[in-house]
Formats: sequence, structure tokens, C-alpha cells
Amino acid sequence: MIGLEKVSKRYPGGHDALSNVTLEIEAGELVFLTGHSGAGKSTLIKLIASIERPTGGTIYVNNHNVSKIRRAAIPYLRRNMGLIFQDHKLLFDRNVIQNVLLPLEIAGYSRHDAYARARAALDKVGLLQREKANPIALSGGEQQRVCIARAVVSRPTLLLADEPTGNLDNAYATEIMQMFKAFHQAGTTIIISTHDQSAIDNGRVIHLEHGKVIS
Repeated sequence: MIGLEKVSKRYPGGHDALSNVTLEIEAGELVFLTGHSGAGKSTLIKLIASIERPTGGTIYVNNHNVSKIRRAAIPYLRRNMGLIFQDHKLLFDRNVIQNVLLPLEIAGYSRHDAYARARAALDKVGLLQREKANPIALSGGEQQRVCIARAVVSRPTLLLADEPTGNLDNAYATEIMQMFKAFHQAGTTIIISTHDQSAIDNGRVIHLEHGKVIS
């Protein structure tokens, strides 16, 4: 499903975030990316999602060479991806359900189908009763659950989560990880970057150090 061949990423100033990374991730896997801050975890997720492009090497996602993908084709690639970030990236001028609806509106779903899917996604993360609330009125854990609902509302085959529990207390973090495990059991391929060793359970671990895969 995902393949990286000798992938490198150098940022302006000469910082090598990734260096000669080769790995494969099969469909249906639950993968944890671990390593110190600056090891390259977030960069790897951004490259898979085509948020950034590699300096060298080749990246394949579902048989598409995303290292050379045209910008106009990126939205079509991401229709099969769910993206979850540590800082949520919610829109505070929209309420909860409007935030979750956004990917479906972009994809052209009818209003009826979009609302049905959005409510189902909010119900799955336990926030259906807060659909009319503004995100700023929610706790950090609730905001992260809205982010997860938005990521899974289009039922993606691939879920990418960058430090999804980094700003949460232990109770919320455990709850969020249980949600990911449930999505994985339903067949979704999930890649999670984390520095929290306690969050890792029943998945494959890829450990990075200074931009290289160590194990």
C-alpha cells in the first residue's frame, strides 16, 4: 500500500529531516512511528500525505507515485486519507458538525448524505450531542475527537495521525488510542507518530533516529 525507496528530505539551511529511508507498509497494518523530537516522524507523515515533497527518492501510495504527483491531483489522493494533527486545525468560525462536514462538501456529497455521515462520525467519537457547539467551547480531548471525526467521515482506507495524543492527559490519550484500535479492527490502515511509549500496543513499530530508520 505504501512504499518508500531511498527517501530523503532536506530543509532550507541544510537540515536533513530524513535520509535514505526505505520501508513498506501493507494495507491493514497499524504502525507506530517512534523516535526523539526531530527524528523525522512528522516529516514522514507529511511526505506520505503529499503535504511536502521529498528531496530525493520515491514514495508510492496505492500504486501512485506521490513524490511526483501534480498539485491538481493531490485532493483526489487525499480522498482515501484521513489526516489528524496535534494542533487539531479546526475552524473556530464553524460549529462542530460544520467542521466535520468540510471534507464531504469539498468532495461534492449531497447535503443529505453529508449530514448523515457527519452525524454518524460524531456519534462514533461520542460527540453527537455537541454537534452545534463551537470548537472553542470544547476541551482539548473533545477537540481532538472532532478532528478524528472529520478525518474518518469519508471512510478513508488510510489514517495518518501526527502526535495525536501529545497535548492530552492520560485518560484522554487512552480514549483516543482505543478509537484508533477500533478503526484498525474495521480494516483501516493506520500510521501514528508518537513519542509516548505507553500509547504503543499491538502494532508494528518503526523507530527513527536523526532521520534514519533504526528498527
